[in-house]
Amino acid sequence: MSYNGTVTCSHCYQRGHNKRKCPSLTEDIKGKYDGNSRMAVQERENGNENDAEWYDTRAEHYRQLYLKRTKIDLATGEKVTNKAAKAARMKKMTCGYCQERGHTRRVCQHAQRDKQIFVEETRRMRIAALESARNLGIGLGSMIPIRSNGYDVSGEWRRDILTLRYVQSVLWDECHANRTSLIVKHIDARKLGAANQSAYTSRDQLTKLVQANDTALRYAAAEGQDLPISSLIPTLDPPKGWLQPTEQSLKVAIKQVFPTTGSKHAKQRDYDFVYPSGITKEIIKDLGLSEYYST
Repeated sequence: MSYNGTVTCSHCYQRGHNKRKCPSLTEDIKGKYDGNSRMAVQERENGNENDAEWYDTRAEHYRQLYLKRTKIDLATGEKVTNKAAKAARMKKMTCGYCQERGHTRRVCQHAQRDKQIFVEETRRMRIAALESARNLGIGLGSMIPIRSNGYDVSGEWRRDILTLRYVQSVLWDECHANRTSLIVKHIDARKLGAANQSAYTSRDQLTKLVQANDTALRYAAAEGQDLPISSLIPTLDPPKGWLQPTEQSLKVAIKQVFPTTGSKHAKQRDYDFVYPSGITKEIIKDLGLSEYYST
């Protein structure tokens, strides 16, 4: 825009319009479409199919530019509605999830069905994980001894100290179809009153924590060490709705398993849904979705 407020076109440098509405540029685009279309026909008549396809691609590029500016399709000479133009664009659209053409990830039926299967698989996995965890006999508030590195009462650094760990919390939401074990946070029982407890807090799969406890008990028995007093609480009560997950309640997990950011490969459909097997295949059958999968 000039100093006096009059618009100057950056294409033809005439005043009174901008580049977006420049009639000269519109005619130039039409001319390039016509020229490339003629060359495509000529090369095809001469038997040069590769060159003809190159000119076709260029002609299509200018057809789309002209259509965007005027709503007129140069291939037919007819006016195109916004709805028809969008439908034409969608035919050329490739879904970032399933890699099929004609739709976007937002409305991809493959993605919607895969998420449905993920939710159901999470439900089944959580039932099994909770039963397994309860059989271990450890829950919130349990105190169990494990071997760890640290300073003993004499101030000596050792790698085999028995420390009493307090099970502080269960990370319920981190248990889903792709992560089938319950994970707990546990802290050195001596540091429960510390201001900065995070420095003394660890996280482990509950099964691995139990294994560490068993190892510590065997080691202490072999070394003749006195065991710290442990306290096991054999109940684990998940939050309401945990055993009946929904897509909304699994929002964080679904974002991790079905990412919409990152590399093209990371955002694509997982192999286990393209070629399902095991429990995934079983769930597909139970949900009546076999016709949509390679089962």
